[in-house]
Amino acid sequence: MTNNTFIKNIHLPGEDFFWYGNKTGFLLIHGFTATTAEVRPFAQVLHEKGFTVSGPLLPGHGTHPEDLNKTTWKKWSQAVEHSYQELSKHCNRVFVIGESMGGVLALELATRYKSIAGLILFAPAIKVSHLWTARFIAPFKPYLAKPEKDDGLPWKGYTVHPLKGAAELRKLQIHVQKRLKDVTQPVLMFTGEYDRTISTDSASIIMDNVGTSNKRHIHLNDSGHCILLDQDPNNLMGLLQEPFLGNQFPTS
Repeated sequence: MTNNTFIKNIHLPGEDFFWYGNKTGFLLIHGFTATTAEVRPFAQVLHEKGFTVSGPLLPGHGTHPEDLNKTTWKKWSQAVEHSYQELSKHCNRVFVIGESMGGVLALELATRYKSIAGLILFAPAIKVSHLWTARFIAPFKPYLAKPEKDDGLPWKGYTVHPLKGAAELRKLQIHVQKRLKDVTQPVLMFTGEYDRTISTDSASIIMDNVGTSNKRHIHLNDSGHCILLDQDPNNLMGLLQEPFLGNQFPTS
């Protein structure tokens, strides 16, 4: 069921995508309440450069907020895992890109699949202030309305925060924080100066605790939370190809 009342930018494409290219693949994971519209612009640039790209629409997203209240973080994880497995059938190596909650799901996947070539995280929501309160409010109120503002970004997703879904995000955060030492793949993380969504110590939680020594944090002084939408994807590609990832990151 899709309800225009609860979805911003209903006209934008936000469904699953899988675009074939060469033997290097990129799995792109969107954030909480969002759709694949959040990761499509960057996926298109990657595909134009010849890579194979995949973006799953996570369970409970893109339909009705109540569907998100009925799902669990494990279902999100299972959807991401399935997409990774399908991408791996076509590709020799796969990089995982995640924005916000998608970054946390990327970390969770990396704790279980050492074959992942590297992680690229945009504003990973490993910690969100006051999220812990969601499970206490959820029995009395299904949603909280988001602030009515239009930043002009081509973002498609729910106009409310489904609180039972938010409580599941909190469970995911706790699960992943305990396992960050198991992330041994290269990690490149981006955060934005004007991000008011994730907690200010989110970056240090990840950088200080992941098991890999091949890690780098890039802070963007002109970005908010939705980095993949408010930054030029071609400029982001240039940052990815810095020496940090070395031979791990493909240039063609």
